[in-house]
Order: sequence, then structure tokens, then C-alpha cells
Amino acid sequence: MFTFHNTFDSVNCIEFSDDNTLAAIGTAESYIRVWSLDNRALTSPQDPPGFQASSSRRLIGHSGPVYALSFSPSAAIPAPPTNGHTDHPTSPDSHPRYMLSCSADTTIRLWSLDTWTNLVVYRSHNSPVWDVRFCPHGHYFASASADRTARLWSTPQIAPLRIFAGHDSDVETVAWHPNGAYVFTGAGVGDKTIRMWSIAQGTQARIFTGHAGNITAIACAPNGHVVASADDKGVIILWDLRTGRLVKRMRGHGAGGIWSLDWSVESTVLVSGGADNSVRVWDVQPSKETHPKVNGENGGVAKIDGATADGGAAAGKVAKAKGREQSTADMISDFKTKKSPVYKVRFTQMNLVVAGGAYLP
Repeated sequence: MFTFHNTFDSVNCIEFSDDNTLAAIGTAESYIRVWSLDNRALTSPQDPPGFQASSSRRLIGHSGPVYALSFSPSAAIPAPPTNGHTDHPTSPDSHPRYMLSCSADTTIRLWSLDTWTNLVVYRSHNSPVWDVRFCPHGHYFASASADRTARLWSTPQIAPLRIFAGHDSDVETVAWHPNGAYVFTGAGVGDKTIRMWSIAQGTQARIFTGHAGNITAIACAPNGHVVASADDKGVIILWDLRTGRLVKRMRGHGAGGIWSLDWSVESTVLVSGGADNSVRVWDVQPSKETHPKVNGENGGVAKIDGATADGGAAAGKVAKAKGREQSTADMISDFKTKKSPVYKVRFTQMNLVVAGGAYLP
């Protein structure tokens, strides 16, 4: 467990780098703070002589609250040659070199983690940007905004490559398919759908409906076959991308909703964290009930209605006890904090779970 100091302001988001060396927060006071998880000094070649570097850096540039952060993927680098041989396997991942941030000031910023400076400001959205996410392969990234659009960008260009329009309300969250060919978006009040967009064509591949609350988190399994979506009612729905079927509903989180989802390396376990001060682990094996298949034809959009497709499956039913809802049988474990809403959960490559939250005294 890590405790990060040097911040006394309200935390909006938390992010961890892929190699587990850095953690960052975005604040309502418009700045970002980055910490080294191995307590190394975060230095910059631009530091003046005599500068005493510490294990954290403060990044200033936004003029409004920072709502989301995304580290660039770590890049594998060749290991040093040993015993005179050069055909040595690659070393563990290198440190990420960049980080994206988005804000209420309608901009997205690209930061260098070598110099700890702002490199690019991306301007195109005309409303607060709620989420931003690097492509699994780097270079490209996607953003979600209150202007009801999501946008595709490449880091060297200041204008978006594509605009994904179709949601009827704020686009709250965005996620990538592991192959980088599709983007998933989720919307809030007045829409409450998840949409799957083709990067190559710039069109909707599918629309998933069935959530009763605002979509707050989306995560696609590493195997690329299942996508999980969560809402502010505490419900998680799994969707099978190969067949177009709703796999099942899972419930257990309390009031305030689910803020983060992530999959194990083998795509067999899902972890979630949220406003109810808990981290929960879920069994993602499909329930025995069958659901109707809904597919797009000739490249058309397949609208998958979870309310209809679920058919009142047992996995979606929630028992009532003493006026509160109980968890479905899919929940494997429940880890509670004292007073810390969980902003971010993430599986490591060794299938350990890293979770981050802000203590609220």
C-alpha cells in the first residue's frame, strides 16, 4: 500500500502506468501530480543547477478541473548483450514517456515524462472533456466529451482524425479494443448506451442498450471477445462481441456507482472499484441461460437491447434483504476501505490488483 502526500486538494482521477513505476492524480484545482512508486527522484534535464528533485512532480497547464489521465503504453526495449551474444530476449517494459490529460477547460494536453513539461495542447471539443485514453499500441488516442462526441487523435497532429457523433447526451467514458481497431464509448442521462466504433470506417459497429443508469466505466477483455460496462446504479453488464449476446448482469456495488473496471491477463476475472469504498472481484463465466442473438448485417449497426436479451435471467436478479440490495452470486471477493472511494483498479501482468482512492476524513 502506498500513501501519497503533497496534495491537499480534491482528487478527480487516479492513474497508474503500465510498468507500475508511476502514479498520477488530476485535481479539481486544475493541476496534476505524479509520484514515483519506487521512490526514485523524478529528474529533468531542464532542472536548474542545484535543484533538489523529489519523488513527485507537479504539472501545471490546465485552467479547469482535470478529469482523466492516461499514460502511454510502455515499450519493450532490447536487453543488454550478455556473454558476447546479441540475440538476447527483450528486457522488461521501459518507463512510459508520455501522459495525456483532459479537463473542463475543453482541452487535452500531452505531457513529457522525461522533461515534465507540456508538449501539445489539443483543441477541438467545445465542452468539458470527461475522458481520454491512449490506444494500446500508442500514437493514437480517443477522447470523450460533454459535447456528445468522442474523437480520435494522433499525437503528432493537433486536429482530430475522426469525430464519432451519435450519442444523445454527454459521452462519459471511452475504452479501446485490444487490437486498436475499435473504440467503445458510454453515455449518460438521455442515452445510457454503449457504442462500438470502427476506427477504419469511422462508423458505429454496434449499439448496446440495457443499463438503467449512466455509463461510468467500460473495459474490453484482453482476448477481445467480451466487453464489460458499468453504471452509476452499481450494475455491470458483460457483452459477447463475437455473438452479439448479453452474457450476464452482475450486481453488488452500493450507491454512487462503479468508477473503474479491469480484466485479468487471461480474461477470466473482472475487478471493479467505485464510490462505495470497495474493490470487488467477479466471475465472468457466462450464466447457463441462453439469450437471443443480435448481429449487424452487411456492416450495419446491431442494436443489442440488454433489457430484452437478458430475459429476466437469474444472474441479473438481485435479492432484497433488510431494504438493501445483495450481491449476485458472480461476486468472488469484496475488499472494503474505511473512507476511500476507489477511483482506479488495474490488473498487473502478474495478476495482482492495484487500486487507488482518495481518503475522505
